Amino acid sequence: MRPVGLDIGTNYTKTTADGKEVLLFPSVVVFGEEKDWSLKKSHKDVYIGQEALDIVQNIENVEVLRPLHEGRLMHKSYLELAKYALSSLNVSEPVIGTGLPVKSSRQEREELTKNLETELNAKVILFPEPVGTLAHMGVETGVCIDIGFGTTDLVVISHMEYLKGDTMLMGVDRLYENFEVTIRNKAGISLTPEEMTNLLTKEGYEIGRIRGGRRISVKHETIIDDYNSLMLSWVERISNRAKMLMEGLSTSIVDKIVLTGGGAALPNVYEEFQKRFEDVGKIIMPDDPIRANAKGYYVLAKIFSGEIEKAEPEKVEETKKAEEKKGGKKVEEKKKGKK
Repeated sequence: MRPVGLDIGTNYTKTTADGKEVLLFPSVVVFGEEKDWSLKKSHKDVYIGQEALDIVQNIENVEVLRPLHEGRLMHKSYLELAKYALSSLNVSEPVIGTGLPVKSSRQEREELTKNLETELNAKVILFPEPVGTLAHMGVETGVCIDIGFGTTDLVVISHMEYLKGDTMLMGVDRLYENFEVTIRNKAGISLTPEEMTNLLTKEGYEIGRIRGGRRISVKHETIIDDYNSLMLSWVERISNRAKMLMEGLSTSIVDKIVLTGGGAALPNVYEEFQKRFEDVGKIIMPDDPIRANAKGYYVLAKIFSGEIEKAEPEKVEETKKAEEKKGGKKVEEKKKGKK
């Protein structure tokens, strides 16, 4: 069975089959409708990822499904994202390492595992989301703050054993909600979360719409100050919650505080966390905080699949020994019978 790291996020899905190259696509599913014309002489029942996002950004009044909301599985369209991920990787019968928010319910975990294993013919290993990044970075003892789109997950581990954690309904979406209102008031247009990410992270980036017969656009330079003022209060709320979780912990555990997730990749966020935790511990961040969980899930899936392969010959050997022992008893019984 081939190991796969799969991180189905509220905003993006990330997946890898080698722990290095990570496929990233929007966690968007659009179910198709019969069109007046089809230039490619084909019709799709479902559009996924970037193709779905293109439809969302250019056609109004279509049914858009984002399978997760505030870290909760809303409907089974997440299976479409998982199928698309494995198809793109050209992998079948995988061992999938994946994650859910720290405070997800047992029922949610069991449902996700069962559905993925059934639909994908896979073995699924489920972890608290931030553990992926810790495994990727080789951190066995420490704290991780994972700022996703729908939630922020906090976890404390010691020697790769879970101690405690929390899930905040305070992800990038809360920051973007206020930011989108600011853009709408300034320019009169609405943007998708993916467009706002590009607008913030790419200098010189410009996005626009045709409104009232004219072109209306927004540039990175014109909105970055508004973003910074909103970002400061957002970081403050997450920092305060993280500090509450760390209260009473041994200083040896908080020596490594890992910041990860899409929120960590936004402008000036890492620097602000450094300032707020300078009296607690050092903030470190993976080179690619967006893809770090997927890479770590791959590492964990690889370890697990290796254990499976290792267990199989051991099981054969145990069976062989049991049979030999059983056979020996039979011989001994026959000897006793002759006597």
